[in-house]
Amino acid sequence: MFIWRKQAIWTAMALLLSGAAQAAYPEKPVRLIVPFPAGGVADMVARSVSQEVGKNLGQPVVVENKPGASAIIGTDYVAKAPADGYTLLLANLPVMAINELQFASLPYKAAQDLQPVVLLAEQPYIIAVAHDTGLQTMDALVGQAKKDPKKLTFGSASSSTFLAGELFKARAGIEMAHIPYKGSNPAINDLLGGHISLLLDTVSSLAPHVESGKLYGLAVTSSKRSAAAPGIPSYRETGLTDMDITSWQGIAVRAGTPKDIVERLNKEFNAALKEPAVRDTLLRQGVTPAGGSAEDFSKFVQAERERWGGIAKQVGFKPGAM
Repeated sequence: MFIWRKQAIWTAMALLLSGAAQAAYPEKPVRLIVPFPAGGVADMVARSVSQEVGKNLGQPVVVENKPGASAIIGTDYVAKAPADGYTLLLANLPVMAINELQFASLPYKAAQDLQPVVLLAEQPYIIAVAHDTGLQTMDALVGQAKKDPKKLTFGSASSSTFLAGELFKARAGIEMAHIPYKGSNPAINDLLGGHISLLLDTVSSLAPHVESGKLYGLAVTSSKRSAAAPGIPSYRETGLTDMDITSWQGIAVRAGTPKDIVERLNKEFNAALKEPAVRDTLLRQGVTPAGGSAEDFSKFVQAERERWGGIAKQVGFKPGAM
């Protein structure tokens, strides 16, 4: 009887301690590291959800920009942070999949050092063409490219938009010379100036220029039209196939973070994404709120790694190519 009572007491104490530990998180502000400069899509998504998540957690979620070296600096910071749920990463396709294809060595391994928590948002790219080309439809572009392969050029603002452009060339059966840029702004400026023929970039970046008539929007890289750019056809409407490409953002933490903390973060970010004010802010920017379980996001990230790894092999994309 005494042994049974002693075991019961220890069990009760363990449950109480476990409950107290779970209730204790978070005991201090949570940092959300954005490995990109302020003002971009990733930064906008992070700031749109962070305040609401802070309310849900009972502690502020402080957004910190740590840009540099193609997001490697900020990502490495989180990959080496304590696995306690107090340092989060605003992750995207380059961070979780493409940087490992672009660089011969990284100070971390995303698949091993980072734990996906939740997919926050997605938006397709616009395939936009300079006004000076006069090419207002996909058929016109493809026809011109096949007629004179050396005349047209496409720009890229990152490794992911470069691979997206290569995928577009393969699906359209055309050739275009590639012009790399260090960021979206200089690439878009050159597109507006007619210095390059074509660019793939996010809806939020290019839609205003298409709406103003300064660029032609030939297609969005989604199977359905974007609510933020309803006048631009989906890629399927133009006759292309298998061109589903999204610029996505999610939350990741250091691998080894306790499961209960990952689940808590997942719960609160999902709740924030359902708030009308948060949803409206994202949708106005052409970004579709996502959500889902941590397991769903992990499977999504793995599928993206496999998909873009295959595309990189197809187009001969090797470290140092950008």
